[in-house]
Amino acid sequence: MVDIMLTVQLLYGFFYDMLVPVIGETYLQLFVFVSALSIYAIFVWKFYKTLSKRDLFKIDLQKYNRSDIKHKSIRKAGGVFLYILKYGIIFPLYIMVWFVVLSMFMLLMTEEASVSTILLLSISVVSATRMVTYYKEDLSSDIAKLIPFALLAISLTNTSFFSIDAAIARLSEVPLLWSSIMQFLLFSIVLEWILRAMYLLKKYIEKRGSMENTKASD
Repeated sequence: MVDIMLTVQLLYGFFYDMLVPVIGETYLQLFVFVSALSIYAIFVWKFYKTLSKRDLFKIDLQKYNRSDIKHKSIRKAGGVFLYILKYGIIFPLYIMVWFVVLSMFMLLMTEEASVSTILLLSISVVSATRMVTYYKEDLSSDIAKLIPFALLAISLTNTSFFSIDAAIARLSEVPLLWSSIMQFLLFSIVLEWILRAMYLLKKYIEKRGSMENTKASD
């Protein structure tokens, strides 16, 4: 990761020195700043639009659960396997991507907080968003967008906003916190599994109650 940032720094310096004589330093800085804000805004929009959904991703795995298999137990086993695939493998990867990207932005935009604190805040935002979505998706959406935008507002008032040198130095600390990162990810994944199990149990109880009411009315 640090090597990537060093490469970005070298490329940025190269193009910066090359374009300054052409369009002027003021316009170039303005373009870079506006581009960075636009990229961050797009990220936050995708972040809260996606993460605040109770069904995190729209993957129709049921189409692989073939209805032409007549044996009921085999069909049920296939459904269980597909569900485990969705929430046991795909979901952890999804959470990891959002956690890593959000942490990267926070590392670039904050200077006073320690790296471990930033990682903790990142996974807290992700986990809180997922937890609240099982209560109300609109509230979850607000959490997912307000906190990153509030961070942006605070960072813009900092005169040392976005220093590549500082970002490289902070990123070099990340591998030292690998154990904590794995713990954070495990917490978020287990939390989702618990919430999903409770949600399915609630839906099952509601379905049973509805069936019993229907029978009673008959």
